[in-house]
Amino acid sequence: MGRGQRYGIALSAFVAFAVGVVTALSLLLGDNPALFGEQPGSAQLAGLLALPADVLLRLATIVVALSIVIGIANLLTVHVGRLARGKAYSAVMLASFGFTVFWYVARQGDTSLLEAVQVPIESALAALLCLSLLHGGSRVLGKRADIWGLLFVAVVVLVLLGSLPLAELAPVQAWRDWLMRVPVGAGARALLLGIALGTVVTGVRALLGQDRSFRG
Repeated sequence: MGRGQRYGIALSAFVAFAVGVVTALSLLLGDNPALFGEQPGSAQLAGLLALPADVLLRLATIVVALSIVIGIANLLTVHVGRLARGKAYSAVMLASFGFTVFWYVARQGDTSLLEAVQVPIESALAALLCLSLLHGGSRVLGKRADIWGLLFVAVVVLVLLGSLPLAELAPVQAWRDWLMRVPVGAGARALLLGIALGTVVTGVRALLGQDRSFRG
Protein backbone atom coordinates (compact mmCIF):
# COMPACT_ATOMS: atom_id res chain seq x y z
CA MET A 1 0.00 0.00 0.00
CA GLY A 2 1.47 3.33 -1.10
CA ARG A 3 1.73 6.44 1.00
CA GLY A 4 -0.97 8.22 -1.01
CA GLN A 5 -3.40 5.37 -0.47
CA ARG A 6 -2.71 5.37 3.26
CA TYR A 7 -3.31 9.12 3.36
CA GLY A 8 -6.57 8.63 1.47
CA ILE A 9 -7.76 6.00 3.95
CA ALA A 10 -6.80 8.22 6.89
CA LEU A 11 -8.61 11.17 5.31
CA SER A 12 -11.75 9.07 4.73
CA ALA A 13 -11.71 7.90 8.36
CA PHE A 14 -11.22 11.48 9.60
CA VAL A 15 -14.07 12.81 7.44
CA ALA A 16 -16.39 10.01 8.61
CA PHE A 17 -15.42 10.68 12.23
CA ALA A 18 -15.92 14.44 11.90
CA VAL A 19 -19.27 14.15 10.13
CA GLY A 20 -20.49 11.57 12.64
CA VAL A 21 -19.49 13.66 15.66
CA VAL A 22 -20.99 16.85 14.22
CA THR A 23 -24.25 15.08 13.36
CA ALA A 24 -24.49 13.39 16.76
CA LEU A 25 -23.85 16.64 18.66
CA SER A 26 -26.26 18.52 16.42
CA LEU A 27 -29.03 15.96 17.03
CA LEU A 28 -28.36 15.92 20.79
CA LEU A 29 -28.08 19.67 21.34
CA GLY A 30 -30.11 21.18 18.52
CA ASP A 31 -33.72 22.30 18.87
CA ASN A 32 -33.52 21.95 22.67
CA PRO A 33 -33.31 25.42 24.23
CA ALA A 34 -33.85 23.95 27.72
CA LEU A 35 -30.24 22.74 27.72
CA PHE A 36 -29.06 26.36 27.65
CA GLY A 37 -31.36 27.65 30.38
CA GLU A 38 -33.44 30.78 30.11
CA GLN A 39 -30.66 32.92 28.69
CA PRO A 40 -31.56 35.33 25.87
CA GLY A 41 -30.86 33.84 22.49
CA SER A 42 -30.99 30.20 23.68
CA ALA A 43 -33.62 29.31 21.05
CA GLN A 44 -31.48 30.82 18.27
CA LEU A 45 -28.42 28.93 19.54
CA ALA A 46 -30.32 25.65 19.62
CA GLY A 47 -31.58 26.24 16.09
CA LEU A 48 -28.05 27.02 14.92
CA LEU A 49 -26.73 23.82 16.47
CA ALA A 50 -29.51 21.83 14.77
CA LEU A 51 -28.56 23.20 11.35
CA PRO A 52 -25.66 20.76 10.55
CA ALA A 53 -27.79 17.68 11.24
CA ASP A 54 -30.66 19.12 9.22
CA VAL A 55 -28.39 19.84 6.25
CA LEU A 56 -26.71 16.42 6.40
CA LEU A 57 -30.04 14.59 6.70
CA ARG A 58 -31.42 16.53 3.73
CA LEU A 59 -28.33 15.58 1.73
CA ALA A 60 -28.78 11.94 2.71
CA THR A 61 -32.42 12.10 1.59
CA ILE A 62 -31.37 13.58 -1.76
CA VAL A 63 -28.72 10.89 -2.22
CA VAL A 64 -31.25 8.13 -1.46
CA ALA A 65 -33.75 9.65 -3.91
CA LEU A 66 -31.08 9.86 -6.60
CA SER A 67 -30.10 6.26 -5.90
CA ILE A 68 -33.71 5.18 -6.48
CA VAL A 69 -33.84 7.12 -9.75
CA ILE A 70 -30.54 5.59 -10.88
CA GLY A 71 -31.82 2.12 -9.92
CA ILE A 72 -34.99 2.62 -11.98
CA ALA A 73 -32.94 3.89 -14.93
CA ASN A 74 -30.63 0.88 -14.66
CA LEU A 75 -33.62 -1.49 -14.51
CA LEU A 76 -35.11 0.06 -17.63
CA THR A 77 -31.76 -0.07 -19.43
CA VAL A 78 -31.33 -3.76 -18.59
CA HIS A 79 -34.80 -4.65 -19.85
CA VAL A 80 -34.37 -2.58 -23.01
CA GLY A 81 -31.21 -4.58 -23.71
CA ARG A 82 -33.02 -7.84 -23.04
CA LEU A 83 -35.88 -6.75 -25.29
CA ALA A 84 -33.35 -6.10 -28.05
CA ARG A 85 -32.16 -9.70 -27.61
CA GLY A 86 -35.71 -11.02 -28.02
CA LYS A 87 -36.82 -11.44 -24.41
CA ALA A 88 -40.61 -10.99 -24.53
CA TYR A 89 -41.14 -10.62 -20.77
CA SER A 90 -39.07 -7.43 -20.83
CA ALA A 91 -41.64 -5.88 -23.17
CA VAL A 92 -44.38 -6.64 -20.64
CA MET A 93 -42.36 -5.04 -17.86
CA LEU A 94 -41.56 -1.91 -19.91
CA ALA A 95 -45.15 -1.55 -21.08
CA SER A 96 -46.42 -1.90 -17.51
CA PHE A 97 -43.95 0.68 -16.25
CA GLY A 98 -44.83 3.16 -19.01
CA PHE A 99 -48.58 2.71 -18.59
CA THR A 100 -48.33 3.13 -14.79
CA VAL A 101 -46.35 6.36 -15.14
CA PHE A 102 -48.77 7.65 -17.79
CA TRP A 103 -51.77 6.82 -15.58
CA TYR A 104 -50.24 8.54 -12.56
CA VAL A 105 -49.41 11.69 -14.52
CA ALA A 106 -52.64 11.83 -16.51
CA ARG A 107 -54.84 11.26 -13.45
CA GLN A 108 -52.84 13.75 -11.35
CA GLY A 109 -51.51 11.41 -8.72
CA ASP A 110 -54.28 8.82 -8.79
CA THR A 111 -53.02 5.53 -7.26
CA SER A 112 -56.14 3.46 -7.96
CA LEU A 113 -54.35 1.48 -10.67
CA LEU A 114 -51.54 0.56 -8.29
CA GLU A 115 -54.03 -0.48 -5.62
CA ALA A 116 -56.08 -2.47 -8.11
CA VAL A 117 -52.99 -4.53 -8.98
CA GLN A 118 -51.23 -4.59 -5.61
CA VAL A 119 -54.19 -5.67 -3.45
CA PRO A 120 -54.97 -8.86 -5.45
CA ILE A 121 -51.27 -9.75 -5.57
CA GLU A 122 -50.92 -9.28 -1.81
CA SER A 123 -54.05 -11.39 -1.26
CA ALA A 124 -52.63 -14.15 -3.45
CA LEU A 125 -49.32 -14.03 -1.59
CA ALA A 126 -51.18 -14.20 1.73
CA ALA A 127 -53.04 -17.30 0.52
CA LEU A 128 -49.75 -18.90 -0.56
CA LEU A 129 -48.28 -18.04 2.85
CA CYS A 130 -51.23 -19.73 4.54
CA LEU A 131 -50.73 -22.91 2.52
CA SER A 132 -46.98 -22.81 3.14
CA LEU A 133 -47.50 -22.49 6.90
CA LEU A 134 -49.92 -25.41 6.94
CA HIS A 135 -47.55 -27.53 4.86
CA GLY A 136 -44.64 -26.56 7.10
CA GLY A 137 -46.66 -27.47 10.18
CA SER A 138 -47.49 -30.91 8.80
CA ARG A 139 -43.81 -31.50 8.02
CA VAL A 140 -42.79 -30.38 11.49
CA LEU A 141 -45.20 -32.84 13.08
CA GLY A 142 -43.94 -35.57 10.77
CA LYS A 143 -40.31 -35.03 11.79
CA ARG A 144 -40.64 -33.76 15.35
CA ALA A 145 -43.82 -34.78 17.14
CA ASP A 146 -42.82 -33.06 20.39
CA ILE A 147 -44.25 -30.23 22.44
CA TRP A 148 -42.53 -27.51 20.38
CA GLY A 149 -43.83 -28.87 17.09
CA LEU A 150 -47.35 -29.11 18.51
CA LEU A 151 -47.06 -25.57 19.88
CA PHE A 152 -45.95 -24.26 16.49
CA VAL A 153 -48.85 -25.90 14.66
CA ALA A 154 -51.34 -24.78 17.32
CA VAL A 155 -50.19 -21.16 17.08
CA VAL A 156 -50.35 -21.22 13.27
CA VAL A 157 -53.87 -22.67 13.27
CA LEU A 158 -54.98 -20.22 15.97
CA VAL A 159 -53.68 -17.19 14.07
CA LEU A 160 -55.16 -18.36 10.77
CA LEU A 161 -58.57 -19.07 12.31
CA GLY A 162 -58.50 -15.77 14.21
CA SER A 163 -57.90 -13.91 10.97
CA LEU A 164 -61.21 -15.11 9.50
CA PRO A 165 -64.00 -12.48 9.62
CA LEU A 166 -66.54 -14.75 11.33
CA ALA A 167 -68.55 -13.77 14.39
CA GLU A 168 -68.53 -17.38 15.63
CA LEU A 169 -64.74 -17.19 16.04
CA ALA A 170 -64.76 -14.22 18.43
CA PRO A 171 -62.99 -16.14 21.28
CA VAL A 172 -60.34 -17.34 18.84
CA GLN A 173 -59.93 -13.80 17.54
CA ALA A 174 -59.39 -12.57 21.10
CA TRP A 175 -56.59 -15.10 21.60
CA ARG A 176 -55.15 -14.16 18.23
CA ASP A 177 -55.17 -10.47 19.17
CA TRP A 178 -53.38 -11.30 22.44
CA LEU A 179 -50.73 -13.29 20.59
CA MET A 180 -50.15 -10.46 18.13
CA ARG A 181 -50.07 -7.83 20.88
CA VAL A 182 -47.91 -9.53 23.53
CA PRO A 183 -45.53 -12.25 22.22
CA VAL A 184 -45.29 -10.92 18.66
CA GLY A 185 -45.01 -7.33 19.91
CA ALA A 186 -42.23 -8.33 22.30
CA GLY A 187 -40.37 -10.12 19.51
CA ALA A 188 -40.72 -7.12 17.20
CA ARG A 189 -39.37 -4.79 19.89
CA ALA A 190 -36.46 -7.17 20.47
CA LEU A 191 -35.65 -7.12 16.76
CA LEU A 192 -35.80 -3.32 16.70
CA LEU A 193 -33.51 -3.13 19.75
CA GLY A 194 -31.07 -5.50 18.05
CA ILE A 195 -31.10 -3.39 14.88
CA ALA A 196 -30.59 -0.22 16.93
CA LEU A 197 -27.67 -1.75 18.86
CA GLY A 198 -26.10 -3.01 15.64
CA THR A 199 -26.45 0.45 14.09
CA VAL A 200 -24.84 2.06 17.13
CA VAL A 201 -21.94 -0.41 17.10
CA THR A 202 -21.40 0.11 13.37
CA GLY A 203 -21.48 3.88 13.84
CA VAL A 204 -18.98 3.73 16.71
CA ARG A 205 -16.63 1.55 14.66
CA ALA A 206 -16.83 4.02 11.78
CA LEU A 207 -16.22 6.97 14.11
CA LEU A 208 -13.18 5.26 15.63
CA GLY A 209 -11.80 4.36 12.22
CA GLN A 210 -12.03 0.62 12.93
CA ASP A 211 -14.44 -0.12 10.09
CA ARG A 212 -12.83 -2.25 7.39
CA SER A 213 -13.81 0.17 4.61
CA PHE A 214 -11.62 2.84 6.21
CA ARG A 215 -8.64 0.53 6.83
CA GLY A 216 -7.96 -0.73 3.33
